[in-house]
Amino acid sequence: MKVRTSESPWPMFRHDSQHTGRSPYLGAQKAMLKWKLSIRGSSSSPAIGFDGTIYVGNCDGYLYAINPDGTLKWKYRTRDIVSSSPAIGFDGTIYVGSDDHHIYAINPDGALKWRYETKDCVKSSPAIGADGTVYVGSDDFHLYAINPDGALKWRYETKSHVESSPAIGADGTIYVGSDDHHIYAINPDGTLKWKYETRKAVRSSPAIGFDGTIYVGSDDFHLYAINPDGALKWRYETKDCVKSSPAIGADGTVYVGSDDFHLYAINPDGALKWRYETRTPIRSSPAIGADGTIYVGSEYGHFYAISLDGILKWEYAGFMYRSSPAIGIGSTVCVGSFDIYFYTTE
Repeated sequence: MKVRTSESPWPMFRHDSQHTGRSPYLGAQKAMLKWKLSIRGSSSSPAIGFDGTIYVGNCDGYLYAINPDGTLKWKYRTRDIVSSSPAIGFDGTIYVGSDDHHIYAINPDGALKWRYETKDCVKSSPAIGADGTVYVGSDDFHLYAINPDGALKWRYETKSHVESSPAIGADGTIYVGSDDHHIYAINPDGTLKWKYETRKAVRSSPAIGFDGTIYVGSDDFHLYAINPDGALKWRYETKDCVKSSPAIGADGTVYVGSDDFHLYAINPDGALKWRYETRTPIRSSPAIGADGTIYVGSEYGHFYAISLDGILKWEYAGFMYRSSPAIGIGSTVCVGSFDIYFYTTE
């Protein structure tokens, strides 16, 4: 049976191929723990399948499939850390990278479909194009385009690690950052459309706005807004690295975390709307519920739910929230810490 990605509540890193981080479902309205599954070590950001199954990678080398009630469905062992976040294909195939230099395609029952070898760690999270092409970066300096059958379509070489996760525009252009200080726009045939230079590594993943504007953070302390032709629209300065990936609200507001202990809300014209101070750096990327609530975690601290006007709704104590939240059906928010937590309302 064919399953459309849109039928999954949260099918890939940042929810969709444009990386908006925005869900059509309400998230948790209270900090009420539904369940937690203890897994040794830190986790990647989860994806949620059409049947409610949660897929998440872990530093123990496994990709986990977890039932909606918090019980383990299956786990698949790779040969190294899985910090890449899974993406769910149209047919239910789960795609994920591993530090063992491979990109994996796993069937919904946990059996290996195929794996593709790169020449270094795959920390980037896959994005899936309209035709099923899987786009993912590697520390071997390349962005890969892989057909659904596991055959290489093309690869594009940058000058450093590609840990940023690609976003896909409406016209099929692929946008991705590199540690070589550039943001790349790659045509669907694998040729360069343009590249934009920042002053430091770009590990944040791009998000694409309603008008095609590309938003992305850099270790040079800035959030960038770049026009579809590669020209700078504006940039907003924070006080530390922006490794968090931006999310885009229904009104075009851009939300992003910084290592300076703040979550920022930036208007589409680049002006500050508000900022919310946390206790530690924010490397988690925000998720937005249907009512506009922003969910984000901070390092060594807390998980936050923040209202549209920048007021705290609730917070939950935890440890090392580098994982980015996913919003599921039933007012649930799933996020990885050193455990995997599931928040829900009554």
